[in-house]
Amino acid sequence: MLNRSARNFLPVLLIGTALVLSSCSRPEKKIIPAEDVWAYILKRAPEHQLDPGFVYSIAFAESSFNAYADSGVARGITQMSEDAWTTVTDISYKRAWNWRTNLNTAMLYLAHCREALVDARHFNYPLLAASYRYGPGAVKNANYTLSRLPKPTNKIYQEIFAGNIQPYAPPSADDGS
Repeated sequence: MLNRSARNFLPVLLIGTALVLSSCSRPEKKIIPAEDVWAYILKRAPEHQLDPGFVYSIAFAESSFNAYADSGVARGITQMSEDAWTTVTDISYKRAWNWRTNLNTAMLYLAHCREALVDARHFNYPLLAASYRYGPGAVKNANYTLSRLPKPTNKIYQEIFAGNIQPYAPPSADDGS
């Protein structure tokens, strides 16, 4: 049993600990400027033989460029799951919060999915988006038919599935960027 002074101190200790822990936690949002995301993708997507506008649209669809997005299953600017992450890299999943590392790893995963589609002779960008969203196994199990997969609720994915591979326009020189 705790003595009286210990009982009085315990609530103070718990409140103090909660305050310290809350100040150490990751902020809920860290929105990366669209111009920075676009510049990075323009530089790196060609290295992975990916359309930059497609990658840009996927990143926005997944997080609205929030580097700290966390669904509980996936994290970061491209909402990579740990399973997808470890399929293409040995980098610690803790690094998924770094938006550049996350974007590059997503491009590695997109390239991995693209190769699976090419090998199966079914590559197209809508199926690549489906492979990213649902996993390459789900796309294969659907016999590479989009209508056999769940219809995405996200408007950008709906556009990509319909054939518009760049539904979210990147910043342009007209925008002052």
